[in-house]
Amino acid sequence: MPPQPVPPHDGKVLLVADQGLKSGDRMTSSQVDRKVEDFYAAIGGEPFFRALTARFYELVAEDEVLAPLFPVTDWAMHADHLAEHFIRMYGDNDLTAAWEPRLHQAHSHFLIAREHRLRWLELMAAAGGDLDAPEPGFGEFMTIMKVASGEMMAASRGAALARGERFHWDGSPR
Repeated sequence: MPPQPVPPHDGKVLLVADQGLKSGDRMTSSQVDRKVEDFYAAIGGEPFFRALTARFYELVAEDEVLAPLFPVTDWAMHADHLAEHFIRMYGDNDLTAAWEPRLHQAHSHFLIAREHRLRWLELMAAAGGDLDAPEPGFGEFMTIMKVASGEMMAASRGAALARGERFHWDGSPR
């Protein structure tokens, strides 16, 4: 019997980072599971994600662009929340965690500008570099983070529009 394709994920397209960004729609459920499990093991599992997010928030705490976005500067708490998110997605193999409503709500209280998104990606890459993150896994992770950060930016912009805020294409105030 030929492999069955993965069913739609609540109308969302499954994206897989594998030497670039590809649709995972033609992958079987077992192929997706294997990809996630292999990725999680190769990148270093829970210890890696805890170290990555801790280092990332150390960098954020000192950053003049991102630090002001946080009303609560409990950086260890933020690191723990983000680590738990990554562990749930990849360690527990729950890719639906990417659409967790609380995650989107947390990013809807402020406007994420292009500058914020680019700095977020820059600091996440720097944190991985500081940890000598294993390749190609970390490159694949950063590919997915480019997509995810775009989604967070879109969620924040939608919420800003709902509040009646106006802004330029890059998210800077009007």
